[in-house]
Amino acid sequence: MRASAFALFVLPVCAAACPPPAKAATLAATPAATLVVTVDNVRDARGHVRIGVCTKAEFLGERCRYHAVVPSAAGRVETRITVQPGIYAIAAYQDATDAGHLRRTFLGIPKDGTGFSRDPSLRFGPPSFADSALTVGTGDSAVTIHLHYF
Repeated sequence: MRASAFALFVLPVCAAACPPPAKAATLAATPAATLVVTVDNVRDARGHVRIGVCTKAEFLGERCRYHAVVPSAAGRVETRITVQPGIYAIAAYQDATDAGHLRRTFLGIPKDGTGFSRDPSLRFGPPSFADSALTVGTGDSAVTIHLHYF
């Protein structure tokens, strides 16, 4: 008897305050996509290539939700990153000294090879999110990032 009185009290409260289960199921059912990222023009095999697949809010920040660290190899490296469909910009750099961050000169110029999706111009600083953004759908996608050394 006590359990049924509890159910009569809790169920109406939850029905009014809890999100509908269909919405939660829809979010969980969103299929993930595999993004094949190739980074070319890697100068040598020192260190690692660090790759970030970033939303607009994460772009050029400390960390992106989707990321990978791959051992460097002269020429090119490739990795697969599972992401949710959306709009992302991809940044990559060769961390030749395994410092764990992009090293810069006192003028702010990268000491490591850097590159972005859609290969935007890097003449006067990093690109905007819009210059590097690409749409990832529910299917598998591939992108190549070209590293530039200054």
